[in-house]
Amino acid sequence: MATQKKKNAESARPHFSKKESVILGFELAKKNILFFIGIFVIVAVIFIVSESLQFGSAAKTGVSGYGIVNIISFLVNVVISMGLIKISLEFVDKKKPKFSDLLYIKPFWYFLLGSLMRGVITVIGLILLIIPGIVFSIRLQFVTYLIVDKNMHPIDAIKKSWAMTKGNTWNLFFFGILLALINILGALILLVGLFVTVPLTMLATTFVYRKLLLQSKAS
Repeated sequence: MATQKKKNAESARPHFSKKESVILGFELAKKNILFFIGIFVIVAVIFIVSESLQFGSAAKTGVSGYGIVNIISFLVNVVISMGLIKISLEFVDKKKPKFSDLLYIKPFWYFLLGSLMRGVITVIGLILLIIPGIVFSIRLQFVTYLIVDKNMHPIDAIKKSWAMTKGNTWNLFFFGILLALINILGALILLVGLFVTVPLTMLATTFVYRKLLLQSKAS
């Protein structure tokens, strides 16, 4: 009886397939490759402009101007990070994202605070013999997804991400390694492969997020 209960509890835990997620991510990335190329071009232009402004401000205005431009660049990067998650969620939910979604800023302060809190928790874990930091990073990787997707308060998002990844630490760890290897392979193909592997990574991760979230609600 106890063994059966344990098996039932384990089967009820959220779970996902690495192979299925990568395949789904690849198919969706391939189908929308032109859209993602457009997104990458926009991000590249923003990055070049940002770097140029930083270089120019350092030369003309000194430390104070350089610091202000750095802060602005950081905030722009936060917005882009939110936008990429929003776009990935739209695709996975079978909707049609727009280029303007790259500037999705609705939960900006929650996103910024959640990212900082996750970073601090991870750093503290790394200080504690490294392994806890890796575990914290894995278990809290969906904090920003929950904030963009559900406009969730950062503390609630941290709790939810921790709950929905329970029992999946190793699976998520090896999933991350798999995605890293895929991107290395993409980089080796004269960098052109990254136009497929980067959106594949975004979409595969979002598939995992959506699956674990839905299963955690059902359990």
